Amino acid sequence: MGSTPVSFWLSRAESVLGATFLLVFFMGGQTSTQAPRKNATHLPNDWSHRHLVFSAPANYWQALELQKETRYSHQYLRQHVSSLIPALTSPNHGELEEQRDEDNRARRPMRKRQRKDWAVSLGAGAFMGAGQFPAKFTFDVNATPSCTADYVAFTTSVSSALQIVGFDDLYATQGSVGGFCNANGPSVKWAYDTRIAGDVTGKTLTSPVLSLDGTKLAYVESRTTPNGGSILQILKWKPGSTVTVQGSIATPATPDTRLAVGQNWATNCPAANSCVRSIVFNGANADTNSSPFYNYGTDELYVGDDSGLLHKFTGVFLGTPAEVIGSGWPVSVNATAILTAPVLDFTSRNIFVGDNTGRLSFVREVGSTVGVCVAGSPPCLGSISQPLTGSIVDPPIVDASTERLLVFDGTETSGNDGSVFQFDTGLTTASKVTVRIGGNQGTTPTAVDVLHAGAFDDAYYSVGPGSGHLYTCGKDPGFNNRPALYQLAFNNAGVLQTTGIPAPLVNLTATYSLIGDACSPVIEIKNGATDRIFFSVAINATPTPAGTATGCTATQGCVASIVLGGAWPPAATTAGIAVPFILTGVQTGSGGTSGIVVDNVGAGAQESSIYYMFRLNSTAAVPCNGTVGVGCAVKATQSTLN
Repeated sequence: MGSTPVSFWLSRAESVLGATFLLVFFMGGQTSTQAPRKNATHLPNDWSHRHLVFSAPANYWQALELQKETRYSHQYLRQHVSSLIPALTSPNHGELEEQRDEDNRARRPMRKRQRKDWAVSLGAGAFMGAGQFPAKFTFDVNATPSCTADYVAFTTSVSSALQIVGFDDLYATQGSVGGFCNANGPSVKWAYDTRIAGDVTGKTLTSPVLSLDGTKLAYVESRTTPNGGSILQILKWKPGSTVTVQGSIATPATPDTRLAVGQNWATNCPAANSCVRSIVFNGANADTNSSPFYNYGTDELYVGDDSGLLHKFTGVFLGTPAEVIGSGWPVSVNATAILTAPVLDFTSRNIFVGDNTGRLSFVREVGSTVGVCVAGSPPCLGSISQPLTGSIVDPPIVDASTERLLVFDGTETSGNDGSVFQFDTGLTTASKVTVRIGGNQGTTPTAVDVLHAGAFDDAYYSVGPGSGHLYTCGKDPGFNNRPALYQLAFNNAGVLQTTGIPAPLVNLTATYSLIGDACSPVIEIKNGATDRIFFSVAINATPTPAGTATGCTATQGCVASIVLGGAWPPAATTAGIAVPFILTGVQTGSGGTSGIVVDNVGAGAQESSIYYMFRLNSTAAVPCNGTVGVGCAVKATQSTLN
């Protein structure tokens, strides 16, 4: 067996997986109380799906083992849904879906090529940070996209009534009725104010996560300690198949039912109601950077705070929601540090988290098989941490197939202005690999510099790490603080390579150096034969440098794409869409987008799209559907960025 080619096992594994996914995974797991279609295959897509990933299995048995993790199934679906079981790709899958498909086909006009499908004002100051993501829910990946069941959810970061909003009628044009959904832009499916009585300061600063069936979401409302501390909000939106179900952007709804301590979803949340469970973090600390991570297999959730504590919640979407207090929880990771979102590796049972001091740590959950505790037994802080000296703002990316993780560290005291580090799941120093992606900052950093997480290409997942690459936005080696895009490689075992690194793609921003200027996180999607990455920069290059993206001007931010597969670096980004930029002082500016989430993969129906929010209010140069001075939620079809 040792001499059997990996490709043989991959082929065998894919055959087995393709035939068994719908039996092993989709007939189990969470159940929906409002699913209108029979045998629908749901696909939630939130920030966590890009931070717990799975490269190609090394053998047949590993492929079977990986099926136990729901996110592996989601990743596999995104890559292979068109080739799973032909009978299930029929648009007549499910009785109500059959009728909806007939309606959609009858009203579908030809789609015109455009820069953006739609942009919706969420009000002044309503936007997500550069490293935070919307969440997209696809009701049935094996059926025609749904105008009423598919939705995208945005948090707003404002201390006002609108805490979270969901849109449906996604596959529409704007300016006139049209598109696959035959609508003038999207519709507000629901909009909620989930604040507790007397709360006027809380803001939803981080990314939401979705339940498996899409009927519930969890997100953090951040409040300072004097104002009562952060709250985990668990929301069940009001069920209904109409386009608008409950609330509006101007007048968000208060959920019909608020669950109290000890109450559960099944008994205390009426089926026809919207419901919310609000749980104040133990210790009443703020949380400004840690999004919740949900474990589909156990209905548990982990989230950090700004005092270095990692919290655990149980019964989140299916039972009686509560924080675990005692028996080691919450775990003190790094006192007073601002934690990133945590990532649970289901293989090692370790939870990985970075923080703003540049430290990478892990917590051993019950059942952990890697590492030892600082004291006691799991749950506990792992005895090894890695002080990387910079500032970690994004969660690590964990590859559960290779059992290695990557972390992106900015503003190092070594003067490199940023690096990518790789470790094993015990964070052992012997496993440490370092690739510098920083600029010419010198030995004394002058400003806090931010690096966000990169993304792998399709080959990394479908063929293996040795055939794939990581694309990440670092800094131009010739400038103090100007973004540049790097292509990094791996060997067959998934070890990051430190030699033979090609030059980065430079000239992404203006010729002067902007302090604090950073790319958004890089994301990837393969649609048909075309593999692309997407990212944004705060300000686009002048027309002269090769890095300029078509569609972006020299004085505005830019969402850019690159088609992968050619020589690196490419001559330029492939295309772009303008986003706001404001120069606030000498060499200081702001702009770009939040994290970008990708939609379905397909050739039509406007379903192959990206979603993001502006990082600052719209401007006269880049308005939000004609409105200036507001936060903006945007959908752009991938094909406009060819």
